[in-house]
Amino acid sequence: MKIALFDCPAGVAGDMWVGACVDAGVEVDVLRAAVASLELGAELRIARVLRAGLAGTQVLVVPPGGDQAARGLAAVLDILARADVPPAVTARAGSVFESLADVESRAHGIAREAVHFHELGAVDTIVDVLCACLSMHQLGVERSHASVIEVGNGVVRCAHGLLPVPAPGTAGLMHGFRQCRRLLGERTTPTGAALLREFVTPEPMLASFRSMACGYGAGARDDAGIPNLLRLTVAEVDEAHAHEHNDLVEIACNLDTADGESLAWIVDGALERGALDAWVAPVTMKKGRPGHVLHVLAGGARRPVLENFLLEESTTLGVRKTAVERTVLERWSETVDGPFGPVLHKCARLPSGRVVKRPEDQELRRVAAETGLPRRTIVERLAAARAGPD
Repeated sequence: MKIALFDCPAGVAGDMWVGACVDAGVEVDVLRAAVASLELGAELRIARVLRAGLAGTQVLVVPPGGDQAARGLAAVLDILARADVPPAVTARAGSVFESLADVESRAHGIAREAVHFHELGAVDTIVDVLCACLSMHQLGVERSHASVIEVGNGVVRCAHGLLPVPAPGTAGLMHGFRQCRRLLGERTTPTGAALLREFVTPEPMLASFRSMACGYGAGARDDAGIPNLLRLTVAEVDEAHAHEHNDLVEIACNLDTADGESLAWIVDGALERGALDAWVAPVTMKKGRPGHVLHVLAGGARRPVLENFLLEESTTLGVRKTAVERTVLERWSETVDGPFGPVLHKCARLPSGRVVKRPEDQELRRVAAETGLPRRTIVERLAAARAGPD
């Protein structure tokens, strides 16, 4: 599987994203042809620049003179529909602007259809988003990850006046991502945040991969200190490890006063709050008292939420945290026709490529209630039907 890894110590913006992709090998002529098909009169200007002593690629959109339109979502989608690009790219670009419209509507308390983009509806933003989506398509990546993302701090001036950094649109799109606010000024723009939301999983980066290409996209400012660059690494991971979570934490605590109902409540609550797994193990505690160890497996982004939940809802006075790794098989749900009609199965692909299927427990309960047959008989008949005739 080919993946993309974004290092964001100086933030993310649309032009930086496209610049990193071009620097990593995306053909500029393909992007220019797509921009021309929009019939907006815009052009791409590509330059090699230095940012705090490091080289990167800067992509500038030269818009036609006098374009100050505040476009609504429908107008932007109409423009994108003219692009001579694969339908999947058009859909991705449209999804980015729909995310922007959703977050702007919440920020200003208006309907999505009433949102009019100011800076975000300008030609350069439309071109940046289209080129970013086309670049990801050209690179052929199936999954993307990002480092801790610098969003900046202070204030930024826009059409609505002075706004705190991160801007409301950016803040609304960054939920679930690891972020920091060390640098002054707007470092992650709403466009950059919307691209992250569209392409990047909030899960942390994979621990192991094979890099294939690397590109640096330059932002407009050139400050001393941290180079204003977005780094993109195109890499490969083994299919068997493509769904690996490498930055998981197992949160555990000992409980000697919890009853069965309380334990069930906590396990269900942890799963509802994003735990990847939760379970209880019986143990013998001090003075021979029976007790339980509560375990919760959490991704990095959900760890604080789950820690607070356990401390609030259980009787423990503290929790233990252990970093763990796990490898997960590719899995999905599938409806299989058989002797009892359509039955939902849980499926998984083994490292050898062989697919195994198992009927869902709720489906077995349903069939048992409808037929009056023992569970074992139902399982055996379903397995025989999947195996086919001898």
